[in-house]
Amino acid sequence: MRLDAVADALGAELCGPAEREVAAVASLASAGPRELAAVFERRGWSDARSTRAGALIVGPSTAPDLPSACARLVVDDPRAAFGRALRLLHPTPVIARPAGCHPTAVIDSTASLAAGVGVGALAVIGAGADIGPGATIGAGCVVGAQVRIGARTHLLPRAVVLDGCELGADVTVASGAVIGAPGFGLDAAGRVPHIGRVVVGDGATIGANTCIDRATVGITRVGARAHLDNLVQVGHNAQIGPGAVLCGQVGVAGGAVIEAGAVIGGQAGIAGHRTVGAGAQVAAQSGVTRDLAAGGRYSGHPAEPNRQRLQRLARLRRLLRR
Repeated sequence: MRLDAVADALGAELCGPAEREVAAVASLASAGPRELAAVFERRGWSDARSTRAGALIVGPSTAPDLPSACARLVVDDPRAAFGRALRLLHPTPVIARPAGCHPTAVIDSTASLAAGVGVGALAVIGAGADIGPGATIGAGCVVGAQVRIGARTHLLPRAVVLDGCELGADVTVASGAVIGAPGFGLDAAGRVPHIGRVVVGDGATIGANTCIDRATVGITRVGARAHLDNLVQVGHNAQIGPGAVLCGQVGVAGGAVIEAGAVIGGQAGIAGHRTVGAGAQVAAQSGVTRDLAAGGRYSGHPAEPNRQRLQRLARLRRLLRR
């Protein structure tokens, strides 16, 4: 693809030959003359100075000593432009999706599969399941009884969606994820039955080996366009709002609420029945033991406003130097 066409698609200012062709996106270290790379932060400039890339996506503050053969695509937000470049130059999914139903798949006679559904080898689809048009069920997946899966939703190999759960349209569930396992509720008699279900909204993504437990009663919910990284645990009756982002190894206890657009850093823990307000940001490895207001930035254990915590740590360091 010509660089001027790439620049137009990314909304970038092109500094370099418009007719140059690029065919792929690569890292700074490995990119060649027909590949595009990106510099996100100043610490990447050392690698940029020796790159062989045909073009670089860069921010407005451009290093003066890039290789002369390297064109520049100048944008306000290099990370966002990098994502658009990946979608532009690599539109084909990395993981192949099954077409048609593999002869080894086990599909209950009462299941309903719409037009264009693909089912991989050794997948199992239970009684009364309803799979929407263009959805794909990867090899070794299990779809339980009465499950509803929306149009163009994709289950990667060995994902599991258990009885009664519901996935909206355009959802992606990565390998090893389990949606609808019983929640971890205990009383004096042992494990409490969990008779609820899980509902995942349109456009959400569920990472590899992530677990979303079914509700004790009612619904455990993941909102539309929420994104859960790998190895995330969502407890029974938790509510994950639209557009929320949960990074790797986050744990959300039962009944907790993550409101719309909140971002939870890796390995953070949210205690049961606590609320993280809309648009809040919680730093990695924080422990949320009380409700957090919308829009704030929090860190530490127990989590508190980040600026307040840093000021206290600075005062403590000054005291220790005396």
